[in-house]
Amino acid sequence: MNKIEVFLQNLNPREKFLFISFICLCALFLAFKIHDHFLEDIFQKTLVEHNYLALNEAKIENSHLKEIETKLTKQIKTEEEKLKYYKEKLHLFSYDKDFFNKKINNLSKNLIINEIKFSQENKNFIHYNYVSLSLNGNFKDLLNFIQNLENLPIA
Repeated sequence: MNKIEVFLQNLNPREKFLFISFICLCALFLAFKIHDHFLEDIFQKTLVEHNYLALNEAKIENSHLKEIETKLTKQIKTEEEKLKYYKEKLHLFSYDKDFFNKKINNLSKNLIINEIKFSQENKNFIHYNYVSLSLNGNFKDLLNFIQNLENLPIA
């Protein structure tokens, strides 16, 4: 103890202040070192609290976005169904020779098609389309063909 007192007496006030502050700093570091990971515990608690709040907000936003996604997928499905329905209905009003030709060929499986002629005519600003057929086959098959042709959902 005598040596410390002699050492401190030989120091000027500025050196004494620096020495005391160095000792206090070492004491603080030793005190924190005794308690393992003291600063990590403090930072970990604050980080966990902030992460927990952010995690809850993210979960709420995620659930909200999933609800919106399900609503939008349902809406897209209904819109696609409407679009498909409208395309089918619009196709009925379009004049497509290949479409009518395929339908007639599908219906006339047991018949022999001699001629299919498509024609167009305008009368009084109204546009008319005509299909002329020349078929050979059994009378019963011809009647079935005419009946199926009348029941087609194209007109």
